[in-house]
Amino acid sequence: MPADRYQPLLQLVHNRAGDSFRGAVQYDADDWSVLYIRDELATGQLRDSMATIVERARNSEPVVPEDQYEQLGATQALVELHDRAVLLHFREGPSRGLLASLDRDVAQGLGQFVNSCNAVLDDRKDSGNSAV
Repeated sequence: MPADRYQPLLQLVHNRAGDSFRGAVQYDADDWSVLYIRDELATGQLRDSMATIVERARNSEPVVPEDQYEQLGATQALVELHDRAVLLHFREGPSRGLLASLDRDVAQGLGQFVNSCNAVLDDRKDSGNSAV
């Protein structure tokens, strides 16, 4: 998948999170690519861990599937809050998605941030489908 496909989302994250944007990785069933990584985080340890991280993302499932409990609605993003970072997992299909990492302080107002990211993803998806 071309990295420029995600440029509108990366721009949104940069604009909203600024220097708190840690990195972003896109993946599909066969491959993955780093879209952005903050310089001081581009370590050998991260590089060595990335294949495992992506594989875990491919295999993750929502805690509350909509078909089992529809009162919550569809899952928009999975969020992991860590000591120093928050990880947002945007699933775009059964084995495709995007992982974005932000400094933990960005977790304030997280719901609005996730909505903005999903709006960008939805706009990109709609414009991509109309070109077919």
